Amino acid sequence: MSSQKFMHLSLTSPQLALAASFDANDLSEFNRSLRNGANVNLRDRDSRYTVFELACKTPGKKQFIRACLNHGAVLSEKNPETSEYPIHLAALSFDSENLSELLSAPRIQVDQKYEDRTALYLLFEQIDSDNWKHVFECVKLLLKYDANINATDENSVSPIALLVTAGYDDWRKEILEYCLQNYSVNVDYRRQQARKAIVKNFPGTDIPIYDMEKVTVDVLRNKLSAGTEDEFLAAYEKYCQQNNSHVPREEDRAELLSVAVYRAKLTAAQKLVDGQIVEGKFTGKPELFSGLLAKCCNRGNVQMLEWLLKIIPDDAGALINEDPLLSLLVKQIDVYKDKNKCPYFRSMGILLNDPRLEVDKIDAKKCTAMHYAVKYKIDHAQELLLAKGAYIGGENMFGDLPISEMDSFLLEKHLDSCVTNNDRKPGDEDYEVRISFANFIPPAHKPNYAKPEQVPFNGLPYEDEMRPIVRMAQSSSTKRLLRHPVISSILLLKWLKLICFFYINLVICTIFFVSFTAYVVFCYGQEDAPFKLFFYFLSFAGWIYLVARELIQFLLNMRVYVRSIENGMEVLLILASGAVLMREFGDETRRVASACVILLSALEFTLLVGTLPVLSISTHMVMLKTVSKNFLKCLVLYSIILLAFAFSFYTLFRANGGNGEAGEATTDKTAAGQDGDGDDDQFNQFGEVPLALMKTAVMLTGEFEAANIKFQQSSLSYFVFALFLFFVSIVLFNLMNGLAVSDTTTIKAESEIIGITQKVFLINKYENALKTSKPIRCITERMAWLFPSNSLQLFSNNQPLKYIAVKPNQSNAIMVSSLVPRYAQDVEMGELVVQDKKLEVEGLLERNTKYGTECCIMPCLNNMDGKIVKYALEILHSRHEHVGSTEYRMSRMEQNIERMAQEQIEMKKLLQTLATSLHAKA
Repeated sequence: MSSQKFMHLSLTSPQLALAASFDANDLSEFNRSLRNGANVNLRDRDSRYTVFELACKTPGKKQFIRACLNHGAVLSEKNPETSEYPIHLAALSFDSENLSELLSAPRIQVDQKYEDRTALYLLFEQIDSDNWKHVFECVKLLLKYDANINATDENSVSPIALLVTAGYDDWRKEILEYCLQNYSVNVDYRRQQARKAIVKNFPGTDIPIYDMEKVTVDVLRNKLSAGTEDEFLAAYEKYCQQNNSHVPREEDRAELLSVAVYRAKLTAAQKLVDGQIVEGKFTGKPELFSGLLAKCCNRGNVQMLEWLLKIIPDDAGALINEDPLLSLLVKQIDVYKDKNKCPYFRSMGILLNDPRLEVDKIDAKKCTAMHYAVKYKIDHAQELLLAKGAYIGGENMFGDLPISEMDSFLLEKHLDSCVTNNDRKPGDEDYEVRISFANFIPPAHKPNYAKPEQVPFNGLPYEDEMRPIVRMAQSSSTKRLLRHPVISSILLLKWLKLICFFYINLVICTIFFVSFTAYVVFCYGQEDAPFKLFFYFLSFAGWIYLVARELIQFLLNMRVYVRSIENGMEVLLILASGAVLMREFGDETRRVASACVILLSALEFTLLVGTLPVLSISTHMVMLKTVSKNFLKCLVLYSIILLAFAFSFYTLFRANGGNGEAGEATTDKTAAGQDGDGDDDQFNQFGEVPLALMKTAVMLTGEFEAANIKFQQSSLSYFVFALFLFFVSIVLFNLMNGLAVSDTTTIKAESEIIGITQKVFLINKYENALKTSKPIRCITERMAWLFPSNSLQLFSNNQPLKYIAVKPNQSNAIMVSSLVPRYAQDVEMGELVVQDKKLEVEGLLERNTKYGTECCIMPCLNNMDGKIVKYALEILHSRHEHVGSTEYRMSRMEQNIERMAQEQIEMKKLLQTLATSLHAKA
């Protein structure tokens, strides 16, 4: 590139000129670009390194390095992709002049580490017989600038150990003797690994005796990794004495603390933070503990975990929830191991007893601890998580929910534990049945939830609260649990919130269907029909409502909308009814259009009425849909037989003489005044393929009219007709009737579950339809007086519904609270105890408020269904019976014996520890 082009580029784009002049090895233009404002620390998108880093790693760039240092090159910043510092790049260039220029900078740190290795260590790694002279010069230079010859890697291997364990070479001996004669080399790391290698590979080498009493951070780390805890404590005390009672730097202490946690050396870890504990809490930077809790969970270190949770400040919840700790523990649990002896399960109990923990913390796969507990079939982990309010409706990146694969009996057992009372006598006026919804509260509404930094707006202003219940309704194993008081209560409360929307839609649609049918039947195409304008305007207003409703549903969730057959039918109804309302067709077209629209509107109205949450109506609608679906499935298979018989009848019974004979017969009958009989005869003679198909379908139902069929045309016709009678009329028709009867019997037997399932789908449908996107929310906010913004939510951010209390002796009145009953979890026993008495003493239960619908149209619905209350009372009664049973008392005795044995083992360990400490002091 010419000088003029360089000059022009440095003026217009100094950064590009800087890179170009470096590639061209043009120092003058390089300096010109720097004077024009180029930044040597700026990273190009197409390069992994800055210009300064490239100069460090490229041999022969001494002057460029000097120029970069004079213009603000950063020495203490590592490369974000490779994690290398400039000192490492310069050392690996094997250019002593580059390295010398860099080391002349006043801010350089010689012992900065890349992947736990210093620049000097990297040189000893890369040295070989080809490059040893250049590398040796760089080694001398680093040692001259006080590089630590004893700095080890993560495995406590020193640079000298690398050099001497590779075998004998003359150049290795030269480097070894230079280091031993000029610097204090410790050859006794890792049980004298380097010393043994020198004696073996370099016999006769004189190893000077140095005073190795100086303790460095590397020595401390080596003591933690390979030595005993007492050796580390002695070395740590000596380190503090040698450094005027100063402890290691915070970065070094963080590294040492990480090793202590990994090696499960509690006393050493306590020593490292000694002096920064005030009133049992750590007063330094909480970042010092970053990643330590995850190490404890991965190693199953119960004591270390307890100690860390105890000293971490109360306001450092983000540090505790830095990693998905519960997920790490669940993945380590052995399902076949005794839970009382499993350290990972005990760690779970310790973590869950910490109120700062986020129970539903997700990992990279968006899986919670409950996902893994269900996946690995760890029942006791599931019980513990459920008892602590873990959400069962969380969806991972694969769309899986914990409740989808959870054992239904385990879930039922936990749901039973969510039904409690207030320890009053059942006959008392203030007796309450309390139902907790802790496992159905989305994580976003829990106190320890950490909001993601960047979450794209998905069009919905709040969480999908119906998702876990919908999955239960779709599963054959958990569908029966929809009758449980916990689930039924949520559905009832949801229904009370949505009832106004449902009935408003039902009333408007009923008015539309009635007025539109009356308009089409009595007024359409008639100028002087009475009430024509009245029915027309009512129909038009209802049509506008349908258009607006379907348009909003389509805009909110297009994919779900287009997949629904009912939505397609509604769109067809809107188009057909709109055509009828907008234009009056001719006589023939009008009759066809009117008939189609009447059928569509009647079918749509039937489906709408079928959604009424009345048990008999919803059950009959399910019967209609199920039987129709199964009939269609059968016809798809058996249509092959029907088509075969239809074509056989067409071939056998059509007129042999072609159209002439049939025409003569028709003419004769017409002349005799028998037009209608002629049409019947043509229908019975299978004269055309469409007629043959229609006649065969009619014969399927039993309408044979065999007297009008001319069997005499072929002797084979008797046999074919007999086959049709047997296979189609007798076997196939009765088979399809039997399927219908079987489906009807099954549906009637499960009518209650089916009714609740239909209510689940109905609530989910309306709730999804009423969830508004951001643009439409502007409109709904203006109607807050009619429909409050949080009218759909049970678990809102402002007043999350944690549990309800039902008063059976006060007409089943519902009392709600934003507080949740406190549970005392016994990790060993796995039992829940609701501390109602303590709540009542504190006056918390007095904050309950009477529940009612928030819609101004229907504000008085506030009583619990009697069936739900009866079911809840049965659960409480069976629990009291179980408490007094022999099996229960035997299980309690067994659990108490196990607990006593465990306490005895812990007592022995404590006594052994005390005896050891007393013996050491003596």
